[in-house]
Amino acid sequence: MRELTYREALREALREEMKRDPKVFMMGEEIAEYGGSYKVSQGLLEEFGHERIRNTPLAEAAIAGAALGASLVGMRPVAEIMYIDFSFIAADQIINQIAKLRYMTGGMVKVPMVMRTQGGGGVAAGPHH
Repeated sequence: MRELTYREALREALREEMKRDPKVFMMGEEIAEYGGSYKVSQGLLEEFGHERIRNTPLAEAAIAGAALGASLVGMRPVAEIMYIDFSFIAADQIINQIAKLRYMTGGMVKVPMVMRTQGGGGVAAGPHH
């Protein structure tokens, strides 16, 4: 049986899905040239370019809102929030819009997107790093 780290498995799954579906793209803080906070997206910029591997500002609510908007016009965003501590900044978008929109519209609107984050990585930086 092949063994992979979580990082390798995530990168492989992202690469596979991006090859399969040209509507899939990634967005998040430092995910392009830097490769993300834990290097999950490392190498994907060279393979898919800036159109599909997009750096965002350090603005978690904006990341969630932009991902929602992209999904509503037919794209399939994978939005990364650098650390789980910061996901609460985007809680309104995630809880009141992304998670409920399909139900609020009686299934007429779907939100084909992924929100990805990480926690417990041994960084011990906290929210004020």
